[in-house]
Amino acid sequence: MDNKTVFDVNIWVSYFLKGKFTELVDMIANYNVEFFRAKELTEELLSVISRDKFKKYLTLPLERYMSLYEKISTLIPIQTEFFGCRDPKDNYLFDLAFQSNSKYLVSGDKDVLETSIDSPLNVVSLTTFKAIITNIN
Repeated sequence: MDNKTVFDVNIWVSYFLKGKFTELVDMIANYNVEFFRAKELTEELLSVISRDKFKKYLTLPLERYMSLYEKISTLIPIQTEFFGCRDPKDNYLFDLAFQSNSKYLVSGDKDVLETSIDSPLNVVSLTTFKAIITNIN
């Protein structure tokens, strides 16, 4: 696929809380988006989405959200190589993006968005990502 992409946890959580599953499927079907995940991303997502403050917004059992996430994303093992993010806990996102040869790393986290990299990887907000993929196809 042309638009290899890594979504940060905050983007996945936003989609889950808003129930916008069809938009994710639309990205795959109509804009050649391929999502990648790593064990680290899955663990963080499960930890965040399991918080009490989010449970009241989830309309489906937690397992259904995680199942969808796993069905529409490709798991790859990653090696720890990147150390340039202001928040070291987010370095794995860059490892995942680089090692999956992703074109986009999509986040709402300022620490991720403001990380300086010398790479063809585009680190963008969700709004920018949507504008890019809908305009290039």
